[in-house]
Amino acid sequence: DNNDACRAASLHQQNEREKMKRFYSNGFRFDDNQNSTFKNETSDKEQKEDKDVFTKQSKKDDNCIFVNDCGEIIAGCVVGSFLSSSMFNVKTGARDETATLLVPDSDEHPEMFYIMTLGTSRGFRRVGLGSILVNRVVDMIKSKQECGALYLHVIIYNETAIKLYERLGFSRVKKIRGYYTINSVNYDCYLYARYFHGNLGHNNSDYLSNFARLMLSKMSGGLIAG
Repeated sequence: DNNDACRAASLHQQNEREKMKRFYSNGFRFDDNQNSTFKNETSDKEQKEDKDVFTKQSKKDDNCIFVNDCGEIIAGCVVGSFLSSSMFNVKTGARDETATLLVPDSDEHPEMFYIMTLGTSRGFRRVGLGSILVNRVVDMIKSKQECGALYLHVIIYNETAIKLYERLGFSRVKKIRGYYTINSVNYDCYLYARYFHGNLGHNNSDYLSNFARLMLSKMSGGLIAG
């Protein structure tokens, strides 16, 4: 039912936010602290099942290198998932604000894709790997007509990531204050999105018209009729 969906969406968002906070607090890379934090949140069985992903680490020149069971170095990764564009906010019971903003018509585009983490090992940076990983996601979305948006959050001081996303066709949707808390310090973030299959997202004229009406209504004390 809707209550179960609300709770699931809320837990998912909370979990994703915690993962992002750990990623940024560790210098935009996967290191010992993040790996150990991840393990502390999983059961012994889950840790064994995940052993083939990150089985051993070696440090050289202050870099952290991840190697899987096959001896292959993990140069980078992108972590994300398809989400329902009609998901509800558990607190308000209304449709999720971000989903409404990015996918105004959830019937036409019932899915959207959220990039939770994009990271590359230090030794593999500045060679275009980040672009390749994002474009892999883009190619996947292009094959799914039901997906209307690809979106992510980026902390405001990560100028390198911001330039990358804008170069790849993402638009800055809005600024979110205090989205991240790192070492007890609050940081703002930007919401970036790229739209697909005819979805105009926050550029949708109907959404902009309704938003303008709402703002005018608030400024005039709610005297404008709906």
